[in-house]
Amino acid sequence: MKELFDSWKYSRADLLRVNTRSKTYDRVPVTEAASNAVDELSIKNPSGKGYIVPLFSLYEPTPRDKYVIYKPDTGQIGWFDTGFSGGVERFAAAEKLETTEIGQRLRFWHPSHQSEVEIEFDESELPASTVHPVDSLNKQGRKAFFEELTGFVRSEMDAARESNWEQYEEIELDQAIRRNRVSGPFLPLGKGKDRNGNEVYRFQLAQDEGEDDGEPVDIRDGEGIFPKNLCIADIDGVGGEFPIEVEVMSVDDPIVSLRPRWGSVGNRQTVDKYLCSDTVELWLHDLLNPIPYERQLDAINAVKRNGKKSGLLTGNRPISFSVNKYATIDSPIELNEYQRLALVWADGAEDFVCIHGPPGTGKTRTLTAYVRHAVERGQKVLVTAHSNQAVDNLLVGDSTVHKPDEDTLHEMAQDPVVDLSIARVGSNSKNDVVNAHYTDVSPSSSNVVAATTSGASEFDSNSFDVAVIDEATQASRPATSIVLNCAKKLVLAGDHKQLPPYCADETMQDEEMHISLFEYLLERYGEKTAVLLRKQYRMNEEIAEFPNVAFYGGNLKTADINRDWRVDNLKPLMGIDIEGKEQQESYGKSYYNREEAEAVAKQVKLLVQSDLSIDDIGVITAYSGQISQIKQQVNSLSIPNSRRLTVDTVDSFQGGEREAIIVSFVRSNPDGHAGFLEFPDVGPRRLNVALTRARKRLVLIGNWETLSTIAPHRTEDDSCAPRYAKLAAHIRSRERMLSQKKQP
Repeated sequence: MKELFDSWKYSRADLLRVNTRSKTYDRVPVTEAASNAVDELSIKNPSGKGYIVPLFSLYEPTPRDKYVIYKPDTGQIGWFDTGFSGGVERFAAAEKLETTEIGQRLRFWHPSHQSEVEIEFDESELPASTVHPVDSLNKQGRKAFFEELTGFVRSEMDAARESNWEQYEEIELDQAIRRNRVSGPFLPLGKGKDRNGNEVYRFQLAQDEGEDDGEPVDIRDGEGIFPKNLCIADIDGVGGEFPIEVEVMSVDDPIVSLRPRWGSVGNRQTVDKYLCSDTVELWLHDLLNPIPYERQLDAINAVKRNGKKSGLLTGNRPISFSVNKYATIDSPIELNEYQRLALVWADGAEDFVCIHGPPGTGKTRTLTAYVRHAVERGQKVLVTAHSNQAVDNLLVGDSTVHKPDEDTLHEMAQDPVVDLSIARVGSNSKNDVVNAHYTDVSPSSSNVVAATTSGASEFDSNSFDVAVIDEATQASRPATSIVLNCAKKLVLAGDHKQLPPYCADETMQDEEMHISLFEYLLERYGEKTAVLLRKQYRMNEEIAEFPNVAFYGGNLKTADINRDWRVDNLKPLMGIDIEGKEQQESYGKSYYNREEAEAVAKQVKLLVQSDLSIDDIGVITAYSGQISQIKQQVNSLSIPNSRRLTVDTVDSFQGGEREAIIVSFVRSNPDGHAGFLEFPDVGPRRLNVALTRARKRLVLIGNWETLSTIAPHRTEDDSCAPRYAKLAAHIRSRERMLSQKKQP
């Protein structure tokens, strides 16, 4: 039994608190059990006489962070007795405790019960105690690594700024006003000085006629304008020097103070005249919020100065796992065998672990169980993700204000018996349950703190014992560096076979710098740092078959409950081969295909006629330009509630699911030009996302010859076209391809 307690530490355990008179159990020879524990472990009581005896779970031989004190010379056991008013630490003769909870928790120390101890997982399934990096960076390489990382942040900042300028210049001010893409109008109040003596221009947000003067103006949340933001400032009908860039110096509702970026202004005198004129109306368009980028740069520098953390990123030290092969972890949440194995890996990780969770494998459920376990061990946990929505999903799931979702952290926090308290950091949560319970709670008084990766910047280095990062493969390395800085250990969960972190410069999505920390650590330390959740509960087995083989090495299993899901008598998987005409928008760069849009609309109508609600249908298109075409065609077929149909891009559907999904790939030309669909890295990931959103029916519409043809400027190794060719062959081999091409 000694091996079971190799990682057990008195310093992080508590004296058992129990009312020994509340329940009776089968008799256990407590003296013999406690004596055997002392013989095997010999943990002397640091604060007095006797020995520390670690305890097990009530019904399983799982070590717990609880103990009693055993005094062999007097034959007494000590514990904290909650049966007295207020509770008291006391000792009693061991034989008087044989039918109490103390005896029950000691029973696996008795030789007669040790035959019940079983090993749940084969040693080959557990992590190695030490994992060495695949390669390491030398001094020059380490310097270059951090320079490239900070350079990447600055390039993303520049790309975001340029993208916003391009978007504004495409529509101009009059259209931006009509589309509600700008804030304003703002009326001039004159010039002044800021606290640093810099010249600023003050403006007041105008109120519409008839607007209630008593209604408070909220420029920050209402208009999205914050101090330090960069904006495009424009005045209707002026032209010439306008639009210009301005920095928001202060926001004091309903007044903002602005400072022009004079370096980009040609005629300063002219700009000054207009900004001070009491006859103009100024409008502001988002240009850049520099704060998230500044937080990332600060975190990168902090990690660079920390030898242990920088050594992790540069591969200059091994990582460790402390896993006891005999140990099992109790969880109040029901988990399958792969989720329980992931829990063991996460518990044993000393530095980091990557939980690879393909679609529908219960990644968030597994993380919830781990957070509960870590809190029970007395650890302070940061729960984080790249977006507010992902953070709130991990906290409350589908909870309502009146009813907690089962097996969520919110349900546990509302249970008075469970010692779990939550604080939600940040003011941008739109979840009613989170705002009702957790946004006003102090992080210092909570054992679970939830924040976005950017919001975690308010915490000092190593403020948390562990950080749990959900959707970790969608967070950039700089953003995750913030979390790395404030936590001693990382548990990262995600799917690096799906879309990578958002990239401001879409043409650079295949560049090495755009991978997540999850994927980077896998490359740096190898697959021995990752555990795979292998059972999927999302989709019909026929829908899952191709992505399982093409993206997950055939390692996934389909649960019995969803194996045969389908809509009415419709086939779970269908392909439609259609030779539509791709066209490019007159403005912008996107594409659309009317013939494919018509085919999509017919499939939507078929699903509705098969008694599927329009809310349970999703349409995914590769190009945003196709969205309006699809909506137009669907609305033309007199389908009930058609305007409730969700039509969006692949990227926007990541993380979502529907009973039925229809995909329109859009591109159709004889040379195999498929744009970003053919990118060798992001192309397969985008395809994987599209294929794994449907539960019961998936329809794939496109020109399969175009999709399967390698473009002239690419090679077989530099194209996603072979993957599309295999998908088309897979569909045809199951007689699931319907051709709508005109025969010659």
